[in-house]
Amino acid sequence: MATTDELLRVFAESIHAKSRALNNLELNTNERNRISESISDDIKKCSNFLVPEASEAALKKAERLNIDLYSRNWHNQSKFDPGREVFHVEHVMPVAALRERCLSCRSPEGVLEVLTSTLRVAWILKSEDRALTRLGYRSKRPFPDAAYVEAGIKLIKARKRRCFGVCKGQLQIIREDDEHLQDFKDYM
Repeated sequence: MATTDELLRVFAESIHAKSRALNNLELNTNERNRISESISDDIKKCSNFLVPEASEAALKKAERLNIDLYSRNWHNQSKFDPGREVFHVEHVMPVAALRERCLSCRSPEGVLEVLTSTLRVAWILKSEDRALTRLGYRSKRPFPDAAYVEAGIKLIKARKRRCFGVCKGQLQIIREDDEHLQDFKDYM
């Protein structure tokens, strides 16, 4: 199975090739716009390979609905949020800003660095999206984390998932009791 970095590298190479075309070919406005849109689409598509963050409020709502937002993306949203009425998947740094950073890179490795270090997506509530928009942060966020703080949105990263079966050792149960079993509920 391909790693996230391997998948992002494919997109980085594609974005860099399109960036070179924008810089080196004589293009009319329509051609330039379509290539720019294609770069934006690549950025959106490679976002699907990332584990998203989620706002505290979105996580609470998702928990009530028995939804694991950390395992979801825009493509499967309609299965758990018909009409996309409750949740909004958001690029923490707007796609246009990411595209501009990618366009300034001189190599596919530079684009890959932008994607691996800057590309973040997060599930937020529609009401939180409206708060960002009211504050003027719909598509321009010079300091993305500060914009979320100003809007009262706290983003939570996914906890690393435990991989069972990779540890060696033995656990000896001396005495069972409900009180101590609570200490291990996350592991069971």
